[in-house]
Amino acid sequence: MSPRLKSLVLLLAVLVGAAVWHAGTWTRRPDVPPAATGETWVPEDGEALSLPEDLRQGVKGQERTLVVGHRLRYTFDLDVRTSTQHVDGTREQAHTGWSGLLELTYLGAEGEQHLFSGLVVPTRVDLEGGEPAPPRDDVLRALQAMFERPMYVAQESRGRVVAVHFDAAQDAMARRLVRRLLAATQFVAEDGTRWSTEESDTRGDFESEYRAGGSANTYVKTKRRYLRASSPVLPRLQGHLAFTLFTDGHVREAVGSDVVELGGADAKRPRVREETRVALINVGVDYQLSSLRPFQAARATLHPERLPASAAPRASHERESVRGETLKDLLRRMATRKNRDAIHSRLAALFHQDAGEVNQAVELIRRGATDEVRSEQVLEALASAGTPEAQRALTSVLEATQVRPKTRAHAARAVGEMERPTLLLADALSRALEEEPDAAVRDAAALSMGALSKALELSEPGRSKALLEELLRSCRSGIPAPKVCLSALARAGSPLGMAYVKSALLHPDATVRGAATDALRAIPGASADVLLDHVMLNDPSAQVRTLAVKAVAHRVATAHLEALAQALRTERSERVRIEVVRLLGALQEVEAPARALLHDVAQYDTSGNVRALASALLGE
Repeated sequence: MSPRLKSLVLLLAVLVGAAVWHAGTWTRRPDVPPAATGETWVPEDGEALSLPEDLRQGVKGQERTLVVGHRLRYTFDLDVRTSTQHVDGTREQAHTGWSGLLELTYLGAEGEQHLFSGLVVPTRVDLEGGEPAPPRDDVLRALQAMFERPMYVAQESRGRVVAVHFDAAQDAMARRLVRRLLAATQFVAEDGTRWSTEESDTRGDFESEYRAGGSANTYVKTKRRYLRASSPVLPRLQGHLAFTLFTDGHVREAVGSDVVELGGADAKRPRVREETRVALINVGVDYQLSSLRPFQAARATLHPERLPASAAPRASHERESVRGETLKDLLRRMATRKNRDAIHSRLAALFHQDAGEVNQAVELIRRGATDEVRSEQVLEALASAGTPEAQRALTSVLEATQVRPKTRAHAARAVGEMERPTLLLADALSRALEEEPDAAVRDAAALSMGALSKALELSEPGRSKALLEELLRSCRSGIPAPKVCLSALARAGSPLGMAYVKSALLHPDATVRGAATDALRAIPGASADVLLDHVMLNDPSAQVRTLAVKAVAHRVATAHLEALAQALRTERSERVRIEVVRLLGALQEVEAPARALLHDVAQYDTSGNVRALASALLGE
């Protein structure tokens, strides 16, 4: 080897060694002193969060390690104290609390849901205030007897509780206590160390914010504001919950409280303050033989409920309401086109109590003995009745080729309004979508398939997913049209439709992109938020950009503040900026940046209309 070549090799070796040493100084883990106290550190708004490598946050949500038979055991304490100040100045106090042991065992996945078997052993129960309660020991023994049989908890991949399937022995009070416990301790995850998401409690759907804490696998959840609630006036909300997770992503501990306030804004409403305190502490982890078979065997006897308080049930169809009236009498009254709602209610009551009248109504429709208006009302009343006979009647009309296509389309639409559809109806819609020659009937069937997929989500998650996948296959084949498919996916509100919706955002027709934007509004998760921001800032149509802003208004808005600020700077359309300002006006009480943005708009926007709206929302 020549001297010159030796020198080059030596120089190269020196450079490589220096590079390796330099890289090592930047990858070395810093020493982290142990925490001086047991307090959880929460970063302030806007503070950059930088965790040392050995404090990186662990897996969360859809990254959880889910193994069939994995059982988590907890102790829990939940107390709800309610104070009501009436308009006349009197006060009422109420306290509901319970403690005990909770076991959650993973059974497997069905459709898009993860199912857990839940066993509760109550050790304390307090019911104070309101009507006189039975002795505490009697209530506790009754509650323990109710929970000798399991309940089943359904979660989506991010950890949000979709439904709780209760045994028939568990009464309304027991179900309410469980829903409150699960709502108060659920952990809904997205990527990153800080995120906002939508979840539910017994009052409705609310926005929550999560931040990584000061040690590995710790997070703090802050409840921000209600998006939708069972009460006509949105409650005021504040609360914090500290979580510690296992390294596999499951909740280890949850401790905190939240306060909900209602009324008191005027002299006509009482002021209600409800404080909930909760503690959930893991006391053991093990494994046992498990599967979905017990849940599937008991499904017909279980009562699925969502976390939010159920809406007021429809009026029961009492015999007295239709005593002495027949189908012919009600059809004759329909001809006057007066009091349509009252006639519809009485017709539904008639179908609910008399299967013979159901058969007669179907026969009249099949023979074409009623006009389109009355046929439509009859079909809607059958859907409202919801009995097995009524559902079979709707199926027979949908599949009767001799019936006018317009009437069959009415039948398909009515199926989508069913509160508790059977699998028979789902199969009938699938056949109509695949075999029906009339486009209007196929379109109506597609829309109802989306609605039925949502309706079956609680009781039949596997069938719900299969129905939606079948709809998507038809949409990809071009039947039905894209706008119809997107409207159906909006009704379904499932992440399964995300790929189709995303592709529709590239469609040359602005109306199709607008329908895709509406569908995004109903799809949960951060992926939909990212797409909505992209549409709001980049779509060539001002109308579609406006629809994106309106869609954001129905979702967790914290994730969109940066995009909203950018829209105010770059958006040329006055109409779009007006929608952004309206949205910021609704957020200014809970988001300080929203109010700051409104001040900037009020001073500097080029449009007098936009400046005036911002000033009005600020109260200036």
